[in-house]
Amino acid sequence: MATDGPTPPPCDPEIFKNGTGLCVVDGSSNAVECWVQSVAKKANTKVDWHYSGGRANVLHLGDADSYQRALNAVHELTGELKGHILSVGGPAIYRAGDTLPEGTIAIDPDFGPIVMRQ
Repeated sequence: MATDGPTPPPCDPEIFKNGTGLCVVDGSSNAVECWVQSVAKKANTKVDWHYSGGRANVLHLGDADSYQRALNAVHELTGELKGHILSVGGPAIYRAGDTLPEGTIAIDPDFGPIVMRQ
């Protein structure tokens, strides 16, 4: 549940499952959602995010060229983020080699994977 406006949609399941870490951000959910959409649009690639351990874990899905465009967009749009970039690059938090159940859309640090019913 967002505290800064409407709750943003969950992370795209394909990006959540197969995405590569782009950056980790500290910010409110709507501020992060708006900024991540701007990064995706500027880079013309698939980018989405989810909270993991209280931080916004921003993921990219695509080839090396689109990943570089996304990194460039992160740097170019840093000033527009209402929050702070904590790290850039990967692997993403709670990802590298972790096996997740089908349909997982988020990770709760206390309870583990949150699975979207299909």
